[in-house]
Amino acid sequence: MKYTTEIYIDLPREDVIALFEDTTRLPDWQRGLQETKLLKGKSGEIGAKRKLKIKLEGQKISMFETITDKDLPNYWHGNYSGKGFTSSQKNYFEAVHAHQTYWKCESEFNFSGFMIVISKLLPTIFKKRSELVMKDFKAFAENGISQRNT
Repeated sequence: MKYTTEIYIDLPREDVIALFEDTTRLPDWQRGLQETKLLKGKSGEIGAKRKLKIKLEGQKISMFETITDKDLPNYWHGNYSGKGFTSSQKNYFEAVHAHQTYWKCESEFNFSGFMIVISKLLPTIFKKRSELVMKDFKAFAENGISQRNT
């Protein structure tokens, strides 16, 4: 499954990137994120691997994030894996003008086991989650509205 999500953020690209890279702020815009732990490498660098624990719809999910490529402020790419899925996320950031940033994310998911069934029954759930994360980032970046403890 492949899809693209996008959003405009009313902040300079440098501010967007600073917030995007600040791992201490992840719970403020990644709804349900309960814990992150660096497992390998230097935080924020290519090859770094992090374990994420997320609570979604009452379910606790563990997944692993690996930064695969980055050239900020232009792009940041990562792979994610968890029980029954792998995904790649390619994030691109473009300065529209001095006070606005365009963020585009290209997502690709591969499923196994029970997650194949979920992806067939609820195919839009993954894109909706990606859109929600982007909207939450925008709300936090522009207005300080946090999803921490949501």
